[in-house]
Amino acid sequence: MSASPAPEPLFLPAGPDPVFATLHRPAPDTGGGAGGAATAAARTAVILCPPFGWEEVTSYRSLRFWAERLAAAGHPALRVSLPGTGDSGGGPRDEARLEAWIAAVSVAAGRLIELTGARRVVAVGIGLGGMVACLAAAGGAPIDDLVLWSTPARGRAMARQLRAFSSLERSMFYEGMADPPPPPDGELEVGGFVLTAQTRAAVEAIDLTTLELGVGNRRALLLERDGLAADADLEARLQSIGVAVTAAPGDGFGAMTSTPQLARPPLAVIETVQAWLACEPAGVTAAENVASPVPAVTAPATAVPTPAGPVARLRVNGIDDAVRETAISIPGRLGQLSAVLSEPAGRREGVPCVILLNAGAVRRIGPSRLWVEAARRWAADGVPVVRLDLEAIGDSDGDETPYREDAALYTPTFVPLVIEAMDYLQARGVGQRFVLGGLCSGAFWSFHAALRDPRVDAVLLLNPRALIWRAGLGPGRDLRALLTQRPSLSKISRLATGPRLNDFLRWIAATPLRLLRRLRSHESEAAATERQLADELRRLVSSGRRVLFLFSAHEPLHAEMERTGRMAELAAAPNATVEYVNVRDHTMRPGWAQTEVHAALDRALAREIDPTGPATDSVASASAPH
Repeated sequence: MSASPAPEPLFLPAGPDPVFATLHRPAPDTGGGAGGAATAAARTAVILCPPFGWEEVTSYRSLRFWAERLAAAGHPALRVSLPGTGDSGGGPRDEARLEAWIAAVSVAAGRLIELTGARRVVAVGIGLGGMVACLAAAGGAPIDDLVLWSTPARGRAMARQLRAFSSLERSMFYEGMADPPPPPDGELEVGGFVLTAQTRAAVEAIDLTTLELGVGNRRALLLERDGLAADADLEARLQSIGVAVTAAPGDGFGAMTSTPQLARPPLAVIETVQAWLACEPAGVTAAENVASPVPAVTAPATAVPTPAGPVARLRVNGIDDAVRETAISIPGRLGQLSAVLSEPAGRREGVPCVILLNAGAVRRIGPSRLWVEAARRWAADGVPVVRLDLEAIGDSDGDETPYREDAALYTPTFVPLVIEAMDYLQARGVGQRFVLGGLCSGAFWSFHAALRDPRVDAVLLLNPRALIWRAGLGPGRDLRALLTQRPSLSKISRLATGPRLNDFLRWIAATPLRLLRRLRSHESEAAATERQLADELRRLVSSGRRVLFLFSAHEPLHAEMERTGRMAELAAAPNATVEYVNVRDHTMRPGWAQTEVHAALDRALAREIDPTGPATDSVASASAPH
């Protein structure tokens, strides 16, 4: 059997904001080629509806793997990002989010049929995505069958889960610090993602125990969640309206939604769903008969269909067509790199192109969608911005889980990939000069690419975990934190993860070898690392490039640079700026912290675009967090 075609990134017109989706077609000899061949028309297509917020971020690459498995089995598969999330248009504070989500799934299901010729559509919905899929099917979307995983019958149950997670987060973000500013009235912040009061009320009002589905030979597969039974009320309702319900184990949810770096595809669930799909029933399909009762929540009417493609025009700050976004694929030595290019309607002359890199294994949207918001804001102001996925992150080629060890994100292979991306963008005419930005390992890659490539004019370094990597860096810091900081349950829970404990044990076991090397070289690894960092920081600053360091509270690299005098050197450099956000979170997830991050990034970019603008101190007036 031949390999499946490369995934197709698409923007689907769905109301005022385009919906970003990725289509995975089967190989031609499995009946999934373009053109609606007869064999393709008999196939079942699948739309994957993701969960909300942090779970959507952590499961993204697993759902990509799932879609590839579906395509390999002959099922066209479409992954969607709901409006105001991921690379889709809009924002979380826009009006009528639930209605927009329902409309997006409805449009996506219809486009899936148009693009593939499929006769039957199955929606795989996870968490809140499962609730949206049910409402879309009830509203007349051409969805025949449902696979629901961790989907409650009532929105109140979903809201309770989100509130509990939000409360736990806030206690960790502000441990030992002043009380945090409250979120706006009625808003709920969860994992750096927002439900407005309006959206929260709409979600809480969902009641799938009153669900009505139209005519059709429908099935539903309800999956447990790591041993927790599927919602019994939802199962009873589906059965009462004539849906053929199957219950099955759903192991692997926790592993899929742990962190982007550690997440693993739910192989057992994927196999269960594949087997269930193979038992396709005969009879009327939703694609042929979409008649249905009026649903409890009605999706807004959509405009006359326009072609789906890799380019979209976005409304920004209330201005239509302010920004054009293009999903692009950048060829490299290690495979294709996925990216989204945000371009202004009118380019400003002489401005650099900004490249925003992954925050660890978080895909190109950035932490809490920070990069999406910054890219569109800057593009609307005339600056082209690229959000880039490096190898095996997001939608780029590579293994599924190669970064379980932190050191894997700090290998030399990433920096050439950044340089290859600059080569591609320069050849395409997007930019001749570049500003690189990243958080955590993305800051590491930005730092070293700037040292190697003279086209880089400035770097935006957010909470770099390290600028020079050495073996044992993480375990050494963990031990120091346990010995020098006040112990707490949240601190222990952050440190006592499986991978970090394994790293610590390996580091302890290697202690005799480190001592032997130190005796031979007369210099410890830590001292050698510090010497190299001092040299490379001085080289970067002396080159005249502008440098922004942005730190949150309790960042170990900041503390180390203060002890060794590096922060004082940066304070004396006219082209270096250091700013602080007083929150105890590496990715600065609280909404007010994100606002401060955006302001700091805007100031840094303004300094690069207009060096003759108002003078700024090399170190921001805000004091360093403790």
